[in-house]
Amino acid sequence: MDKPFLYDQDFYGWTQQQAKALEQRLVMELDWQHLQEEIQALGRQEFRELVSRLSVLLGHLLKWEYQPEQRSRSWFLTIREQRRAIHRHLRQNPSLKSRIEEALLDGFEAGVDLALRETNLPLRTFPEHCPYLFDDAMSTTGYAYADNFLCDTRQDWEG
Repeated sequence: MDKPFLYDQDFYGWTQQQAKALEQRLVMELDWQHLQEEIQALGRQEFRELVSRLSVLLGHLLKWEYQPEQRSRSWFLTIREQRRAIHRHLRQNPSLKSRIEEALLDGFEAGVDLALRETNLPLRTFPEHCPYLFDDAMSTTGYAYADNFLCDTRQDWEG
């Protein structure tokens, strides 16, 4: 079966064929165009995962800061989980650190949307631009200068 045709008709079969050709170093059997596209897509997927996790983290940090009376164990654990997952993701993909600022900006927009969906607060409540530096958002001890509103996740939840 023709390589490009297989790619369009049976993606899984194409991946298996390409993996086998790579393993056996059968250069003429490789579908170079689609391999390039798929490798680039894998990189974009890793970036999207970082943005997605930052969105959840930032949305919960906004809720934590702007609705302190509603703080819950669930919010606390979500913040803790996302921080750990982001650390792990960056450990596994260290070159993503070069795109942290871009990811933070993209994640903040979606984080505001998450906070709007999950609170009754108006849009004007939240800042227009991300108020958090990456290191502050990821810190398990919160801001030293802002009464730890960024959620100290070193300990268990104490509501």
